Amino acid sequence: MLSCCFAIYLIVVSFYILAVPIPVAAGRGRPRKVLGSMFRIPPELDTSLLLEFIGGNDLSGNFKPLEKKFIRVSGDATVGHVKKFLCRKMDLDPGCQVDIICGDHLLENYQTLREIQQALGESAVQDGLLVLHYGLICRDSTF
Repeated sequence: MLSCCFAIYLIVVSFYILAVPIPVAAGRGRPRKVLGSMFRIPPELDTSLLLEFIGGNDLSGNFKPLEKKFIRVSGDATVGHVKKFLCRKMDLDPGCQVDIICGDHLLENYQTLREIQQALGESAVQDGLLVLHYGLICRDSTF
């Protein structure tokens, strides 16, 4: 019985010795440190935005300001997506209209961020970020 258990033990130990890779020490006997970021940005998030608030009308005073004005999104995202993001993050009423401007161009909902960046070129970019200015126009909800 003892020899049977010892044989099973040897089989299990030899399996783990062969199956589990053993780290090899490099250089002076210390393991090498791997340099680099542990967090990698997915390649589909290829557009960095800077969202700047430019103001609103008198009725737009009741909103929550953005916590972070820098975001990374896909270049295929549209201006409409950015508007929805702003409405949700700022807890805006459905009666509020968000206007987004890049440079001196008022942007349409269907325009993609990649198209905007290509059309406006370097004038739309600051420190590698596509700069979008947004304003709020809220209507009186008592009518």
